[in-house]
Amino acid sequence: MFFKNFIKLFLIFVFSLIFQNILSFGPPAKRNIKLNDTLVINKDFNCNFTRYIPNIQTMGNGGRGEFQKPVIQVSNGAKLLNCIIGARKGYKSADGVHCINGCKLINIWHEKVGEDAITFLGSNPNNLFIIDGGGAQNAEGKVIQFDGAGIAKINNFYMKNVYEGICSCGNCEKQYKRRIEVNNLIVENLTAGQFIVAVNANFNDYAILKNIKIKGKSKENQRIKSIHVKYLMD
Repeated sequence: MFFKNFIKLFLIFVFSLIFQNILSFGPPAKRNIKLNDTLVINKDFNCNFTRYIPNIQTMGNGGRGEFQKPVIQVSNGAKLLNCIIGARKGYKSADGVHCINGCKLINIWHEKVGEDAITFLGSNPNNLFIIDGGGAQNAEGKVIQFDGAGIAKINNFYMKNVYEGICSCGNCEKQYKRRIEVNNLIVENLTAGQFIVAVNANFNDYAILKNIKIKGKSKENQRIKSIHVKYLMD
């Protein structure tokens, strides 16, 4: 009897671990840090899987409103690694991560996307913005907003339960030619009829998409299956 109960408890434990792993998003946080203002990064910085939680009074509540503060700002080609962008319970995460004049974002996870998860800024046409690994979930708007000039390379990224994907700014006061390269992207439960990548045809934007995997409800949308790029026209 004891042996049977032991086996039963063991199986429940194993299946609970499997179930948690299926439902999990990104790595677990090792600690939480609450921010009252933007964390500014000008040189390589490893978060060591710290979860950063923005103050909703001083940085924004993560709604669709514009001009909220970023949780982290990275500039001048600095590398940001192993961060978790979190949010206060019941809210979303202000304006995520801003990259100015190039950056490398490696293994950055956005648990509750606010205004946007990631925004690329800067007027230099030689800017290089790199994302490698990481992901974003629960976005009511865009995941990646490309407002600056240059090239964005997004590799090995995961988007789950999001409204829109990666967007070249269509109505910025100052416009630039932009290039977006996406490789090894997993999209799960993208809102039906919305884009994975949107670029401006009238500014000669260029997008390359390779190895795009579409999962969940997104697969039911034939438009999303056949057309991954939306062309914006002013």
